[in-house]
Amino acid sequence: MKKSILTTALMLSLSFGASAQADNKEPRIISAGSTVTELVYALGAEDTLVAVDLTSRHFVEGTDIPQVGYHRQLSAEGLMALAPDMLIGSSEMGPETTISTLTNAGVDIEIVTTGIDRADLNTRIDQVAKLTGSEANAPALKDKVNARLDVLENQTLDNAPSVIFVMMAEGRPMTVAGKNTPVEAVIELAGAVNPTAEQFESYKPMSLEAILELQPDYILVSERNWDSMGGFDGILEKMPLLAATPAGQNHNLIKIPGTAIIGGFGLQSLELAETLHNTFQAGSAQ
Repeated sequence: MKKSILTTALMLSLSFGASAQADNKEPRIISAGSTVTELVYALGAEDTLVAVDLTSRHFVEGTDIPQVGYHRQLSAEGLMALAPDMLIGSSEMGPETTISTLTNAGVDIEIVTTGIDRADLNTRIDQVAKLTGSEANAPALKDKVNARLDVLENQTLDNAPSVIFVMMAEGRPMTVAGKNTPVEAVIELAGAVNPTAEQFESYKPMSLEAILELQPDYILVSERNWDSMGGFDGILEKMPLLAATPAGQNHNLIKIPGTAIIGGFGLQSLELAETLHNTFQAGSAQ
């Protein structure tokens, strides 16, 4: 029965795609990643969307645009039922069986850059603009983005704080972000210093004792971890050694949106960097 449904969906998709191309209609796009979805909206191309993944759910609240699951765990049958022409996301999209099924059905699979610097963000804007037919809106968006980046890069803090980002789960070592991660780019743009960037790249497990030695002034925690651990009080109760850091002593554990630090440096990353800069600036003035 499932095979029959999937086969029917594939046939419908192929038929629809051919018809859409013949009529020169807007593409039917599934966006798998918040850094893609945010650009679709910023470029005014949201009418092309037929679905988004779970990391993009905050963009479609209050609309009838469905969510199709996490971008690493996409279901071919669910996606094909929407008759998409195109799936846009990062190289992390999967599983491979789903990507293969979509490709064989004639769905255009587009992988955009997930880099973490200014050039990568500008490239991603151009990529999404071209795929959604909104190239005319790209120059203005890039001008705004680059102007905001210029402001951040030219602002300095009298005393750059030490800031780390951690992922935590009770009973397990923390995972800390090092060099070449979107959150490290955010920390640097905000005018702070990530002490682990000189020690390792990507993400690495660290013991509480090792984190204590870093003596961070601020500790960034994703919203999901923050909520699951019970907020500031819950985190300190479960991990009391953090109270011996300046961050713990001064209540400088900060909840940040997870969507701002996945899939590359994006518009939400830029907004987070601006917010953190203001927070650090206020803290240094005290």
